[in-house]
Amino acid sequence: MLMNVAIINIAYALAMAAVLGGYLPVPQEFANAVRGETSWAAPLKIVGALVTASLTLWGAWSAFNLRRWTLVVVGAATAVLTPTPVCFVGFPFAVWMLWVLSMPEVRQHFS
Repeated sequence: MLMNVAIINIAYALAMAAVLGGYLPVPQEFANAVRGETSWAAPLKIVGALVTASLTLWGAWSAFNLRRWTLVVVGAATAVLTPTPVCFVGFPFAVWMLWVLSMPEVRQHFS
């Protein structure tokens, strides 16, 4: 599920970038709301969303392969810390994954 959260987060960040670039037709009020009050707020959110989505995706892939336990924990945590509304989707899955990863019998399977 974290892989799905990461993909949704990447799609959201790309859609936000398309709105900012004028490639996606939206009402002007919406575009102004996305831009924010400063010129650097929206690009910073896009970069932050892409970085956290990449870490979430990498962590989910590592969990799938049972590799790098620490990276899996970081990936689960970044599913919650993303600067987009997708964090509400990722929260229950991340909490569940962190709970499961805290079990010693699960941790022993990671290499």
